[in-house]
Amino acid sequence: MTKLKVERGFALWMFGPPAAGKTTISSAVAKFLETYDVPVVLFDGDITRKIVGEGIGHTEEDRILLTRRYAALTSYLTQSKVIVILAAINHTNAQREFARAEHPEDQFGLVWIRTESNVCKERDPKGLYAKAQKMINEGTPANVVGVDIDFEEPNDFQMAIDTSVTSPEDAGPVIADFLLSVGALSKSSEDPSSI
Repeated sequence: MTKLKVERGFALWMFGPPAAGKTTISSAVAKFLETYDVPVVLFDGDITRKIVGEGIGHTEEDRILLTRRYAALTSYLTQSKVIVILAAINHTNAQREFARAEHPEDQFGLVWIRTESNVCKERDPKGLYAKAQKMINEGTPANVVGVDIDFEEPNDFQMAIDTSVTSPEDAGPVIADFLLSVGALSKSSEDPSSI
């Protein structure tokens, strides 16, 4: 069986609006890479926020501070030979540009989890959109991306995964091919055939 070797640490920031499928895609990618003996560290935004974002709210200033902490964490881990995946909203180009600047140029990639807003709102697995819309209807700011905070479409990213055409299972090989193309991974096998 073909194995994949990590040539250098690499941070993949998977971003998109709430309910875009970031966690699902990221988990599937991590699982796929691990089957090829690739060491992966996966940070889900909802869980990681509780660890590094204690006391941080949801204002624009708070979100910038949280981005700084995420970037410090993932940049540090790229010093080791691991693939680091962060699944978080990161809704502005300014946040994403800051994150890129905090990583070595050849150890960072932005992956846009591209899902139509109406699909995200229909999914709404945590009831976030419904709760936020209720707050808006009652005259209270919700501070929720996709409701009263815009999600800025990216002007700079390495790849996009359109969840209307790419399943979580299919995302694994796509990301692996990307990591091979940028030299973060190499193949280690007697059989040099593709994954």
